[in-house]
Amino acid sequence: MIIDGHTDVLWALTRQERSFSEETDRGHVDLPRLRKGGVDAAFFAIFPGCSDFDIYRGVDQWFKLIEEPKNQLMQIKNISDFKKCLEKDKIGAILHFEGCGGLDSNFINLRNYYRLGLRSMGLSWSNVNRFATGVTYNHLTGEGYNLDRGLTTEGKELVHEMNKLGIIIDVSHLNDNSFWDVIEETNKPIIASHSNVYAVCEHFRNLKDDQIKAIAEKNGTIGLNFCVAFLHSTKKTEEIQLEDMRKHIDYIVDLVGVNHISFGSDYDGATVPDVVKDVSYFPILVEHLELNGYSKEDLDKITHKNFLRVMKEVWE
Repeated sequence: MIIDGHTDVLWALTRQERSFSEETDRGHVDLPRLRKGGVDAAFFAIFPGCSDFDIYRGVDQWFKLIEEPKNQLMQIKNISDFKKCLEKDKIGAILHFEGCGGLDSNFINLRNYYRLGLRSMGLSWSNVNRFATGVTYNHLTGEGYNLDRGLTTEGKELVHEMNKLGIIIDVSHLNDNSFWDVIEETNKPIIASHSNVYAVCEHFRNLKDDQIKAIAEKNGTIGLNFCVAFLHSTKKTEEIQLEDMRKHIDYIVDLVGVNHISFGSDYDGATVPDVVKDVSYFPILVEHLELNGYSKEDLDKITHKNFLRVMKEVWE
C-alpha cells in the first residue's frame, strides 16, 4: 500500500480541463496513473481554503469527483474504510482542507464539514487568517504584517476542536510561531503533510531540526514533498535525482527514526523532478529506497503505516 499525504488534483482538474478517469500527459494525477503507481489512498486537498467560497466550491468539486463511478474512488472516513477500499478495488480518498480561512469562529461549519467527511486540515495556506499565520509572512516586510503572530485565541480553540472531533492537524505552511503554538495546544499527533528538511535544502517551507523533533515527539509524521524548490536549492527539474530525495528521508530517519517519515508528493500542486514526473513513478522511488538499505518493515512504515498510525490515533 502507498498513501500519498498531499495531492492538489482537485485544483488541477479544473485548471487543466481534463478527466480524472482518463490518462493524459497533463498534470500528475489521474486514475490510470494512480493504479500504475500502486497508490491505494491519497489526501485530496481543497485548495485554496482561504475563504468560505473557496471551501464551498471545493467541497462541491470533491463530491462530484468521488460520486462519479468511473473514477473508482471511495471516501475514507475511518480506519476500517481502508480495508473496504481494498476489497472493492477502489482508490481511497481522504478529504483535506489546505487552509481554514473560510471557517467561522464558532466552528459550526467545521462540524458540518466533519459530518461530510473532513478528516485533515491545514491551519493556513501560507497566508494570514483569523486562526493562524502562514510561513510566507515570515519573509514579507511592510506595513500590516506582524511577523511574530502565531495562533490567535480562536486558532488555539480551533486546535482543541479539531482534537475533539478527530481531524488531523497539518502544520505545513505555518510560520514558526503558529507551529509552536500548535505543538503547545494539541493533545493528538500532527502531520506536516508536504514539507522537507531545512538542513538539506534551506527553503522557508522546510522544517528545522527542532520542528522535526517536535512532530516526532507528538508521534506524528512528515510527508516528503516532491517540489523541486524544496528538494534542492540550486538543481533544476531535470537535474534532481532520487538521491536528492533520499537525502531528506535519510536525514529525518537519522534524526528521529523511521516512524516519522511518509510521502506527501504535492503532485498537481508543484513543479516536480523529471525522475518522478507523475504519480505512476512512486514504485521507482520505493525501489530506490530498498536498494539503498531500507528494509521491508521500513518501507511499509514510509509508504503507509506511519500515516495509518496517525489516522488511528486522531480519528478513533
